[in-house]
Amino acid sequence: MMDPVPVSRRGALVLGGALAAPFGREAMAQGGPRLVMPVPPPCAARPGDIVGLTIEGPSDAAVLVFGQAFRAGDLPRGALLGCRRTDGRSLPTQFDLKIRHPDGSARHGIVSITVPALRAGERIGLVLTRGGAAEGGRLDVAAMLAGRAAVLDITPLRAGAPWRVDLLAAWMARREATPWQSGPLAVQERLSLPVPPSAIGGAECMRLLADLALRADGSLWVDLWLRNDIAMRPGGGEAAYRVALSLDGREALLAELPRHFQYQGFGRMRGAARGGGAPPRAPFLRHDVGYLAETAAIARYDQSTGVELARLEDLARARSAPAWDAPLAPRNITTAMGTGGGRPDIGPVTGYQAFWLCGADRRAAEFSLDQAEAAGAIPWHHWDSGDTRRQATWLNTRDWPGLWSDGRGGRPPRGLAQQIPDGTGWGMTKSHQPDLSYVPYLLTGRRAFLDGLLAQGCWNIVFHWRDQRRGAPVGAPLDDVIMLNGAQNRTHAWSMRQLDNAAWIAPEGDPAGEYLRAATATNWLWMRSRLADWTARQGEAHGWVPGAYGTPGALPPWQQDYLASTVALAARRGSDDARVCLAWMTNFLVGRFFAGASGFPREDGVAYLIAITRPDGPNDQILRTWSAIAAATRQRDWHNGDTWRTSRGDYSRWALQSLAQITETLNHARAREAYLWLLGAGAPFTGPEHYAASAQLNIVPRDMPRVPARALRCAA
Repeated sequence: MMDPVPVSRRGALVLGGALAAPFGREAMAQGGPRLVMPVPPPCAARPGDIVGLTIEGPSDAAVLVFGQAFRAGDLPRGALLGCRRTDGRSLPTQFDLKIRHPDGSARHGIVSITVPALRAGERIGLVLTRGGAAEGGRLDVAAMLAGRAAVLDITPLRAGAPWRVDLLAAWMARREATPWQSGPLAVQERLSLPVPPSAIGGAECMRLLADLALRADGSLWVDLWLRNDIAMRPGGGEAAYRVALSLDGREALLAELPRHFQYQGFGRMRGAARGGGAPPRAPFLRHDVGYLAETAAIARYDQSTGVELARLEDLARARSAPAWDAPLAPRNITTAMGTGGGRPDIGPVTGYQAFWLCGADRRAAEFSLDQAEAAGAIPWHHWDSGDTRRQATWLNTRDWPGLWSDGRGGRPPRGLAQQIPDGTGWGMTKSHQPDLSYVPYLLTGRRAFLDGLLAQGCWNIVFHWRDQRRGAPVGAPLDDVIMLNGAQNRTHAWSMRQLDNAAWIAPEGDPAGEYLRAATATNWLWMRSRLADWTARQGEAHGWVPGAYGTPGALPPWQQDYLASTVALAARRGSDDARVCLAWMTNFLVGRFFAGASGFPREDGVAYLIAITRPDGPNDQILRTWSAIAAATRQRDWHNGDTWRTSRGDYSRWALQSLAQITETLNHARAREAYLWLLGAGAPFTGPEHYAASAQLNIVPRDMPRVPARALRCAA
C-alpha cells in the first residue's frame, strides 16, 4: 500500500498530512477524499544507469520476474542488463529479450532479479543498469525437477474417460526450441497438448497450454490454460469437465466447468516450493511510469493527482467476493460491450490499469491482472492449428484471405467452421472493446497475457466486414486488413489501438506479431494516402477522419479524440505515416479552439456534436468553413454556449488528452495554448480531484503535471 494523503476538494495538499496512514478526522474536515500517492522511484543517476524501480514487502527472498520496456538506445545490442540496490550492492539479474527497436537496442523483455526478504511495508530501491556482470549458465532443469511432480487430472462431467498428464515428464519429452526464459535465475518453456474429447464431454477443439517455469529460489510454476479455441476444422463444441492440478503431491487448483464454450479459455497460475508448500512471496514492484512514457509504451499518465483511496478499496472489495475466482467469471468486465456511456474500461488503457499507473498501487495491479486472466473467457480467441502450408497461429487474413468471422461470413474458407456460440454471456463489439491484456503483459511479461493481446488483435481484423478491409495503397505490406474505413471512429480508434499495441510489443518472429506489424503499417499508410482527398472535401476545417455516426450531418468531436489517442501513440513509437496523420488532424483538433473569429466558440470544441452539413441540405455536402459549421451547429441547437450544457460527460477530458499528446508528440505551441485554456476554463470534470477518481484519461504533456507541488521526482 502507498501513503494516503488527505486533500481538499481542489486537490491541495493538507499540511502535515502527507504521510498520515489512518483515516482521520482532519482529512474529513478538509471536505475532500483521501488520496494514495505513488512512491518516487530511485534516480538513475550514475553512468550506465537506465531506470529506477521500487519493491515493497512483505516478501521472501525470491526471484522476481517482470516485464520491462526500454527507451531506444538504453540497452544496446550485446549489452548485458544489471541491477543494483540504491546502496550500491549488485543483485543477480537475468534478461530475456523479446523485441528490439529498429536501432537494435532492447525494446521489451523479461527481467528476473534475485531480491532479499522484506518486512511488511518495507521498501528498497533498485536501478537497472547497462553493463551488468555476466551470470552463470542456464539452470539445470533435469536436476531441479528431480523428485518433483506436477500432475493434471481432467475428469468429464458427462460420459467419457478421465485424462491424467504428468506435466513434468511431458515437458522433458517436448522441450521448446526457443524457451521463453533461459538463464541462471529462471527457465520457462511452453507445453502444448491436445485434450482428448472423451475427457471433456466430447468437445474436439480443446488445447492444453502449460507455461512451466523453474526459478533459482527453488520454486516451480505452472501457468495452466485450457483453451477451447481451435477454429477452421470439423468438430468443436462445448466442454464440461473438472480440472485438478497437484504440485509435489499437494492440490494447487481444483475447478469445475460445466459449460466451457468454444473460443473461450480458462487459466490460472500456480506455484510451489519443493514439497508442495507455498512458493516464495515476491515483493510488489513499482515501475517508473514516467520512464515507460519515454519509451512510448504508454501515454504520459499524471501521478501528481494521486488516486482516491476509496476507489482502491472498492477494487479490493470486488476481488474478495466469492464469485470473483469462479471459472470463466467476467471479474467486473462489461460483458455487453455495446453498452454506452463513460465506461471505466474504454480508453487508451482501462480505468483500473490507469489507477495502477497513476498510483502504482497493489490493489489496482491485482485487479487489472485478474481481469487480464478473465479476458481469456471472451470468445474472440480463434486459433488456427496450421498444416503443412500454414504456421499455427491466431486466425488471420494472410492465411485465410477474405475471411469474415461474423455469423454472416459463410462457410470456410470465407467464414468460420464453427460459429461463435450463443450463451457465452459475452457480446463483443469493436467499437466498445477494452484492452485488458496489453498493460498486464507489458509490466509482467506473462506469456498468457500476450496470447490474449495477439488473439484480440487478429480478431479485430477477421471480425471486420470484409468489404471495408480492402483497398490498401500500392506498396502496402498487406491488403484485406484496412480498419480505418467506413466504421465509427471509435471502432477505428480501438481496433487500431489493439493492432498498434500488439505490433509494438509482440516478440520478434511470432507469426501473429509479424502479421499485426504488417497490418498496422498498412493502415497508417492507407490513412496517409487519404489525407489529400479528405482535405479537399473538408476545406478550412479539415483534419477530421470520416466515419459513420447515427445522426445525419453530425460530427462527434470526442470520437476524433478517441482516434487521436491511438494515432499519437503510434507516432511516438516511430511511425512516420502516423506522425503525418496526427499533424494533419491537428488542424481540426487544435483549430476548433481558435475559430472564435469565425463565430465558433471555444466551448463548442468539446460539444457532444457539431454540424458538418446544413440542416436543410444534403448530407454529402460537407461544410468547409468554421463559420458555416458554427451557424449550422447553432441552428441544430447543439452548441455549448458558455454553460457547457452538452459537455456533461467526459468530452472535455478527451479533448485534453488529445491536446496533451499533440503538445508532446509534435512540440505544438498552439496545442499547448489550447490545452492550458481548456484546463483552466472550468469545463466539467477536469479538476485534479476528478482525475484522482477516474484516471483513464489522466494524460498530460511532459513536465506539465496537474498538481505541480506534488510532481513525482526521483529520489536520490
